[in-house]
Amino acid sequence: MPKPKKPAPRKATVKYVPRGAAATSAMAAPAPVAERRPDAPTAPIARRPDAPAALVAKHARKLASQVRVDATALAHAKVSLADAHRLDTLADTLDATQATWLVIQDARNVGGVAHAREPVRAGRDHVFAALRTFADANPTTQSTLDDIGDVQGDDDLISDTTRLLALAKKHQHDLDGTDVTDARLASIRSALALFAAARGGTMAATGTTAQAEDEATRSARRARNRAFWALADLDRQVARRGQYAFRDDDAKRTRYALYRRTATTAAVEIPAT
Repeated sequence: MPKPKKPAPRKATVKYVPRGAAATSAMAAPAPVAERRPDAPTAPIARRPDAPAALVAKHARKLASQVRVDATALAHAKVSLADAHRLDTLADTLDATQATWLVIQDARNVGGVAHAREPVRAGRDHVFAALRTFADANPTTQSTLDDIGDVQGDDDLISDTTRLLALAKKHQHDLDGTDVTDARLASIRSALALFAAARGGTMAATGTTAQAEDEATRSARRARNRAFWALADLDRQVARRGQYAFRDDDAKRTRYALYRRTATTAAVEIPAT
């Protein structure tokens, strides 16, 4: 009996694709999309105040007074006299940072340069005279004072005052007991920052504002925003816990109403930590 023939192996077939068509097909292929890891941290979001600073500070102080009245009843709601003290302290901080922010905003208005210049000039002259008198035993300092000399313009005034404040810190021992106190030096530094901000506003009107001169404004805004949210978060926590403590007493529960929001929070800038 003859053996059956083995089937002939099939030849591999290659489909011909024109070169141009192959290139087009490769270009049309979609690129893989990278998926975000579920455990990836979210980007920090900075919030602007959602109510006027003065309103929140006033609400917090009123809330602190109410906590002191109801301290015993609030103990089981995890509200203490320490919370009342923190509310008052943070309200004071918010008032101070808001005031600084508003002053800098006013100083940045065109036309505020002359008004902001005078405290700096007076402070510069005060520190210069004090160092001439009480640091007279230091030849290096006296040589620096010779180099500072007279004010030749606003840039010179800023530079001179900055150098003099550094010298005052160096000669703190020599200036002890004089009227160049820490408070006086702090007021000169504040005046210098306001003056720089005022000049920044004027220069912005002509398109020549500098990055360094905007830092005072940026810092003031960040400080105000941090103070606002530190107070707002505590205020809302205490108010909610007060509502819980007096959930069966409508009259007292209304005394722990939350402050009224007037704007939607939004991302504006990542604050410095």
